[in-house]
Amino acid sequence: MHTRRAVLAAGGATALASLSGCVARALGALDVERDYRRDAPVGDVTGAWPTYQRDFANTGYTTDSGPSADASVERIASGDAALATSVALADGRGVLGHSDGDGEDGVYRALDLDSETAPAESDDAWTVDYAHGKSTPTLAGDAMFVSTAEFVAAYDARTGERCWRTSNGGYGTPANAPVLAAGTLVDGGGSTVFGRDPATGKEQWSYDAGEASPGLVARDGVVYTPIGVDHEQTGVAALDAATGEERWRRDDLPQSGVPLAVGDSHLYYNAHRGNVFALALEDGSTQWQASIPLPENGSPRTAVAGDTLHAQTSRGSLAAFDAADGATKWSLSLDADTFARPPVVADDTRFVASDDRLYAVSAASGDELWSKALDARPTGGLSVRGSEIYFAGMGRDPGVFRVAD
Repeated sequence: MHTRRAVLAAGGATALASLSGCVARALGALDVERDYRRDAPVGDVTGAWPTYQRDFANTGYTTDSGPSADASVERIASGDAALATSVALADGRGVLGHSDGDGEDGVYRALDLDSETAPAESDDAWTVDYAHGKSTPTLAGDAMFVSTAEFVAAYDARTGERCWRTSNGGYGTPANAPVLAAGTLVDGGGSTVFGRDPATGKEQWSYDAGEASPGLVARDGVVYTPIGVDHEQTGVAALDAATGEERWRRDDLPQSGVPLAVGDSHLYYNAHRGNVFALALEDGSTQWQASIPLPENGSPRTAVAGDTLHAQTSRGSLAAFDAADGATKWSLSLDADTFARPPVVADDTRFVASDDRLYAVSAASGDELWSKALDARPTGGLSVRGSEIYFAGMGRDPGVFRVAD
């Protein structure tokens, strides 16, 4: 159950939007859908991989090295992970969500990765039952923020205790991790993007995004969200994270169903069965387009590492483009299905997970460095900490796995 269960605020909130339907509105008073228990223990967003694709720009890049060819694969926790998020990593803690895929069983769970005992058995391990679609958690200090098929919530990451929850919003896909920008918690993925006080969950503003896909990003106090009216009018909008005010909007781009990514000078928009568009951060104008071989129903997924945009498809086509002008630096075709996982770049190595192998590729040249058989099929994205990679996977013994030197 990955579709959003739309529960909008009472009192005709939607009618308060401007005539264009595009300008944000303050709705702090219309807060009937929020269950507040206590302030969330919000702190800095630090750690090795504290949210989906490591940061709120969805770069998928870290200066950590990741594992070497000598690494081993071990299962560190059991659990049905037919559908799983990426593992958020911060302060020795790993947090993820996974489900059985039938809407019958699922949890958010925390693992003490530095415990001398098995992580699932440590004192800092906890679970929160929730069966349906989930986002990758976002960790900020001792707070954990999630977006699900039914609600947006904040938990104490130390104990799993819920601090607040609101059913006004929420969309349960792994890429839809809430973002923090300009002191505001922003969540999207359905018809409305919401800005909230991260400590209390109180709504500060909302923005009509139409029929948007999940996967907003943030950089330098600006939030970029997919937008859509129908299959003919789709695109992206830039919002002030503090106020929700629209800075610019483009609704003339091809349809997209995958997350955005943002670099130093461009926003990257990946068209369904089409090109990667590099848009100017100032006004959304197209600066360049680049293509990568796509399967019939595929969409490219991207990561940003310095002056290079990395892209890959679900059929194992990989490419690297110059972020300045879109020129192809290298391309590679792996004999593997990579499904919907985005690229991950650790220092000078690009890691790609297929159904049964982990590939290490030179980020600079595209040369295949090594590959390693996995004990499970990854169902969530890869997360890097130091010389380790974490993922949730399915197989004979499903659960959470670590590839480590």
